[in-house]
Amino acid sequence: MNYAPRTIREFSTLKDILYGSDDATSSSSSQESSGSKESRKDHITDKLLERLFASALPAADAVNGGSTMADVAERLQDQKNRPAFSVPVMARNFSRLNSRVGVLFRLQYKIMRIMIWRHPSHTFSALAIYSFICLYPFLLIIFPVAVILLGFMVPAFVQRHPPPPSPLPSFPVPSEGPPLAEAREPRPVPELSRDFLMNVRDVQNAMDDFTCAYDNVVSTWTRPTNFKDEQYSSAVYLALLALAAALFVLSPHLPWRHILLVYGWVVVIKKHPKARRILKSSHEMYVSPREHQLSNVFDTWVQKDIVLDELPEQRHVEIFELQRQKNSDVDEWDDWLFSAAPYDTLSPQRASKQRPQGVRFLDEVLPPVGWKFVQNSAWKLDLRPAEWVLQRSVVGADVDNNSKWVYDTTVSGRRGEWRRRRWLRVCERHSAGEE
Repeated sequence: MNYAPRTIREFSTLKDILYGSDDATSSSSSQESSGSKESRKDHITDKLLERLFASALPAADAVNGGSTMADVAERLQDQKNRPAFSVPVMARNFSRLNSRVGVLFRLQYKIMRIMIWRHPSHTFSALAIYSFICLYPFLLIIFPVAVILLGFMVPAFVQRHPPPPSPLPSFPVPSEGPPLAEAREPRPVPELSRDFLMNVRDVQNAMDDFTCAYDNVVSTWTRPTNFKDEQYSSAVYLALLALAAALFVLSPHLPWRHILLVYGWVVVIKKHPKARRILKSSHEMYVSPREHQLSNVFDTWVQKDIVLDELPEQRHVEIFELQRQKNSDVDEWDDWLFSAAPYDTLSPQRASKQRPQGVRFLDEVLPPVGWKFVQNSAWKLDLRPAEWVLQRSVVGADVDNNSKWVYDTTVSGRRGEWRRRRWLRVCERHSAGEE
């Protein structure tokens, strides 16, 4: 059964929906004013869609393959000068891509035919070129020039000077004299043509190939590298670190040209149908029974030698108790609040004449995000206030080592209206799944 007419009708319907029908595009000039209104309407629709995607749709977190907030901000900055999301723009770009992407898929299929030995003479020719490049690396600089000369310019010359017809197959020798044919210019294939539909199918299959390759890479490398199993990932890290150190020492002494030469030939020979059958049977007979044994040996080494018994990281969290003087003539102070900053004379909040921020009571102080207070720990007064004053480079401060208060000082040397002292409490990191 022939599905081509049905496919063409579906593509025509899609094109009419996205771009408008030919009757609409060929309307008279009396409708051009309404066209500007429709363009404004489309612009408003695109803005609404963009707002919808930005606010209504859930965002994937970094654990599930999404982006962190820093990545999102950087991508938005990179996309600032790019067009916003638009369904017509996406459809137009998709159509333009399918009209021009055929050359990439033709190159892909040529490489595949070489790798699977479709034509052994072509495969041996490619291996010969690869061998010369491995043995004489300077040819890599000449290779792009040779591709332009032999792959583009010579065929273009033969196109303009076609050889005379011959009943016997022979090497095409260009005809002499003036050009006999027009120069061929690469052009996008027409929409809804056979080549266009073939490109659509190739793009569809390329998306599936990329998805499968991505899933295979993730499934293969997730367990060894994401430290979900810390013992296993630590063992892999040590093995890779030892490998990197060995390669750093041995790399200058290895014959890399010959290694790449042998490796390339081995990879291509493995793709030969007969070689694949032999390797498959050999793998099932000799390698597969030992893979499980090697895996068990590695797991036993991991369980025995990789010991992870580290205690949670502990640090001190600080809070500053702020008090304000009631009257400059009386040494009486009001409890103000507990703040994360000392609210000294050079603090940004105080310089901008803002009130300090914090909580009224010490029990209301919470640990930082991702931390928790150690069980049975309590707030302790910092008995060495001069140290944190020196560490923070607090100027204009009068330290009272007896009461542990740090006072503001005025220009005349008198104590100011604010004083503070620091309290400390031990907190520790907790796991992501722990409340």
